[in-house]
Amino acid sequence: MTTIVLDLGGVVVPTLFEVVDDPTFPRGPFGTDQLYAGVEQGRVQERDYWAALADARPDLDIGLLMRTRLAVREEVKAMLATVGGRVRVVSLTNDMAHWFGPQWMDRFPEFTRFDLLLEAARSGVLKPDPAVFRWALAHLKEPAAKCLFVDDLPSNLAGAKAVGMNVELFDVTDPAGSVRRILDRVGIPPSNGTRRVFRP
Repeated sequence: MTTIVLDLGGVVVPTLFEVVDDPTFPRGPFGTDQLYAGVEQGRVQERDYWAALADARPDLDIGLLMRTRLAVREEVKAMLATVGGRVRVVSLTNDMAHWFGPQWMDRFPEFTRFDLLLEAARSGVLKPDPAVFRWALAHLKEPAAKCLFVDDLPSNLAGAKAVGMNVELFDVTDPAGSVRRILDRVGIPPSNGTRRVFRP
């Protein structure tokens, strides 16, 4: 495989469930949340999940929480440094502009480490629709079999798999383990601090 295609929300940046310290905030994949289960199964779009939560909890400003609480995971920062120059790294997000505005790609400096940033909303459809992945592959100009798509939602993986992409579930409860599995899938050993090039 020559290209890693990463979802952003939940993979590159954590979920709000991980960073909001309000004990009354929903637990999502960390607890029992029937509506979020619909997101995981592809029956509910994430945008609709957060809209429903905002309606039920007018005391919560979901957009503000997104803009102020989220930063790139440390595990992903380390992975980007490890894979740089070895494989291509691309993002495929649904609709970051919905939360961060049209210049969302400038919000996180780490995004400059990506070879390409793709937003599915620009294609007219959203993940998990297989059409999104065909659209992404057209931009990548890469055979599906050479791409590893990583997402925290099983339903999105199904859409990628339907067009022939390799897939890996990112477990938000174990980011470090998820990163190790990604590196293993593309054949890159984890960095152990030793030199990679022999020097006499």
